[in-house]
Amino acid sequence: MELFLSGMVIALCCTIRLCTSTNSPVSSSTNGTGLNTNGAITFPVFHINNSLISTMIQPEGMPADSTVIGDDSMRKNKYFMGISLGTPPVFNLVAIDTGSTLSWVQCENCQIKCYHQAAEAGQIFNPYNSSTYSKLGCSTEACHDVHMDLSVEYGCVEENDACIYSLRYGSGEYSVGYLGKDRLTLATTTTTSSISSSIDNFIFGCGQDNFYSGSNAGIVGFGTKSYSFFNQVSQLTDYTAFSYCFPRNHENKGSLTIGPYARDINIMWTKLIYYDHRPAYAIQQLDMMVNGIRLEIDPYIYTSQMTIVDSGTTDTYILSSVFDALDKAMTKEMQAKGYARGWEERKICFISNSGSANWNDFPTVEMKLIRSTLKLPVENAFYESSNNVICSTFLPDDAGVRGVQMLGNRAVRSFKLVFDIQAMNFGFKARAC
Repeated sequence: MELFLSGMVIALCCTIRLCTSTNSPVSSSTNGTGLNTNGAITFPVFHINNSLISTMIQPEGMPADSTVIGDDSMRKNKYFMGISLGTPPVFNLVAIDTGSTLSWVQCENCQIKCYHQAAEAGQIFNPYNSSTYSKLGCSTEACHDVHMDLSVEYGCVEENDACIYSLRYGSGEYSVGYLGKDRLTLATTTTTSSISSSIDNFIFGCGQDNFYSGSNAGIVGFGTKSYSFFNQVSQLTDYTAFSYCFPRNHENKGSLTIGPYARDINIMWTKLIYYDHRPAYAIQQLDMMVNGIRLEIDPYIYTSQMTIVDSGTTDTYILSSVFDALDKAMTKEMQAKGYARGWEERKICFISNSGSANWNDFPTVEMKLIRSTLKLPVENAFYESSNNVICSTFLPDDAGVRGVQMLGNRAVRSFKLVFDIQAMNFGFKARAC
């Protein structure tokens, strides 16, 4: 979910208990750090209708046979992992977002605007109940950094010395609340068992005013800043990288790894780029082909904007001029196969004249990058929007945020994606999970 900076600060007047926490930034739990044989932290990733309870830390009071993601009320087209906050730990199911940095969960007592959090997503976190929670003071370096990054001009409740955050996403959703720190516990997996690792003084937002359409507990950001979930957790490892594979269907389980990753000769590589002043990762597209034929467009247009790799966004947004050329090329190929053009506004959709779609008829789509080409399998380039209506996973930038290109999760589901921050490389391999 692409994060856009907001100066909005809503005055919050509730009081959060002051607690003493340890000074050590990283510590291991008595159950071990959860490092795999490569020295990386690994844990499962889930989509709709997949039970993750057996591999997660057991939430207090939740029956062992609970289906944690049990119905479509949990937000579609997002991917989740489990974390636990506080002492005693409170289980939270959170969305994974490489397009933003600050992590947040909805907190008790929500003072202004709250959303319905599903019971399957865990209890709403209450900082009053955690013996290791402490607020982040207004004069702290982390408070200053967050305010600078989010363009918060004034974000402090001076009588409580409480640092306030305010962030808004490209979708229009937002979260406002207090910055705090507490013990973060990760449910991690190894080849033989599920164990846990913990980080003291984990910085996150405690949401008091949240406009959010999901029913999960919140969002963890993997962006570029020091206070991102990724950068705080990566302190437990000896290599700065993360990788993940999001499953295509509800039954499969994906994975997310922080730290060293398995080297695979079949992974394709391109250059990883920090995206201007936004806390996100990007790649540079150089060309685009449909069934091996280049789009009829000036190649210079591609280089005018980089493409953010955004796990929190569903569709892939490309510049409008590129989208129009893609629309023309796809329509030509599909009509030659007997498909009628659908007329959904600013979408590329087709209807089979025979009443059923043959996915083998669909054209291949390739995105040429620096040093490599991202070739999308048919199931990544198209999806079934409704009965017998097949749509492209691409949308024009003006359907999202004008001038911003994003590689969404629908185009790279079942791909293994590697963000090698240490070497500034981005890797990908199709049909890996």
